[in-house]
Amino acid sequence: MNPFLAGGTLSTNASINKLIIAEMPICTVAQPLAGKSAQDIFSTDLFIQEIKNASDRLQIHVASLEEKSLPLHLENSLESDDPDVRAAAHDILKLFGERLAVILLCLKEGSPANRRARADWGDAEWNYWNSLKRIILVGGLASPPLGEQLKYYVEQVFAASGKNPYDIVLGRDSTYAGLRGCTTYLQNDSGDDPETSSGQPPLPRANLIFDYGQSFIKRSYAVMDGRNVQDIIILGKTLSRHVAWDVEDPVVERAEAQALNRYFLDTITRTVEEVEARGLRIRPHIVLSIANYVKDGRIANRGGYGKLRLIAPNYAQYLSSFMKERFGRDYHFTLLHDGTAMAAGYADYEESVCISLGTAFGVGFPPDRRISQYKK
Repeated sequence: MNPFLAGGTLSTNASINKLIIAEMPICTVAQPLAGKSAQDIFSTDLFIQEIKNASDRLQIHVASLEEKSLPLHLENSLESDDPDVRAAAHDILKLFGERLAVILLCLKEGSPANRRARADWGDAEWNYWNSLKRIILVGGLASPPLGEQLKYYVEQVFAASGKNPYDIVLGRDSTYAGLRGCTTYLQNDSGDDPETSSGQPPLPRANLIFDYGQSFIKRSYAVMDGRNVQDIIILGKTLSRHVAWDVEDPVVERAEAQALNRYFLDTITRTVEEVEARGLRIRPHIVLSIANYVKDGRIANRGGYGKLRLIAPNYAQYLSSFMKERFGRDYHFTLLHDGTAMAAGYADYEESVCISLGTAFGVGFPPDRRISQYKK
């Protein structure tokens, strides 16, 4: 039994960001990490800061670049013809690969000191992590070549420390793992649409799929043939906005919630119009992954998207009402925790956990059904 799932919904204590390294595991890593949390030592923002610090060695002109794009330029440095540039890039990947290895060692071993430091986990949670055999890495930092190097350094630490390793799998097209996982929720659709009896030749049908992350909003649509996904078309992604989670003033938080909601709705509206301009008919089921805990359409008071709880108690129903008013058609939304969405595409993997490497760690557990088309 997975203690992190209740009725198929991921519990709010599943996050590994709150893991405290109260005691370093016995390993070859010399970095002073004791006393720090997982989110203190590994994130996209920390990657970006290291890239800035080493920009001269990496030959990256950071002043002319969007910050969130810097990991992409680190990829170029890894493949540079200049050995000094490659060495600087490997230094950064080794730094974070070792940190990721320490986090995974702590989770696997569950030492008494580290168990005491995690008050919201009991023996069931720690024992479950110990029982897992496989780690599936997804997200922007898990994409090649960055993901390949992180995996290499993690495996080096486990091997040098004489520890039984996890089987580490790099997810296919991992940047868009959430979008691809969302398509598995379309397979229960009947495929029936209210406009098919008009006597006109039917337009190709598509389901919209969104992945609202802390850094970017990824957009796509799935071209359907009945219940089967024929193709997934990735649309241009856009920067996330109004997702700060440390807003303490309730007046400011409500104003930010309204701004976030407007941006949220605008993204959906623009996508509907963009896809319909391609000669496609939007099917009524829209699947939306969000970097927040979600249950039955309700968004928890956690993270940057938690502010949306101030817009409506049930945000999925609110979105349906908005779409009815805006387009005069009925739509229904499936809202998913982003970790649950990304793991949904890996149902073929047993005894596994899916971890996204991004603004923070995301966690999801592959479902107990074998429907994934995306195994690698």
